[in-house]
Amino acid sequence: MTKDEILKAHQQYLEWLDSLESLSEEEGNTPYREGKWTPNEIIMHMAEWDKFTLQERIPLMKEGEKHQAYPNFEDFNAKAAALANEQTFKETIAHAKEQRKAIMGELKKIDEIEWDKYFYIGDHSSTIRNYFTDFLEHDLHHQKQISPGYSS
Repeated sequence: MTKDEILKAHQQYLEWLDSLESLSEEEGNTPYREGKWTPNEIIMHMAEWDKFTLQERIPLMKEGEKHQAYPNFEDFNAKAAALANEQTFKETIAHAKEQRKAIMGELKKIDEIEWDKYFYIGDHSSTIRNYFTDFLEHDLHHQKQISPGYSS
């Protein structure tokens, strides 16, 4: 994906968040399937990973830089779900928009020539382009969960 395509996908994510504002608080806090997360928890999960990326990843996305490995996913995600339950669904959407807009602002500042230079996360190499291509796949996975008729 090009830088412009990635930024466009982030903009589409923001538009998707806008569309969720039509859900009631009850709908936003009802699991999409028994035993699964609520839309509020899913959006907070995504927002907290955005915040992590903004604070812990983007500043070191430079050639040869070494990032710490990812935090424990289960612990991180549990904390995000707990945060969602401390606020309204609408507040979570606003938080998610704020985080994603900040990421977009930072990505716009990075010349596309820098997008294919390798840095390391733990023992694995990545590039800005690869990181955000995977990032957007994660977005799509969770967007499908909140979409009507999702069954997985």
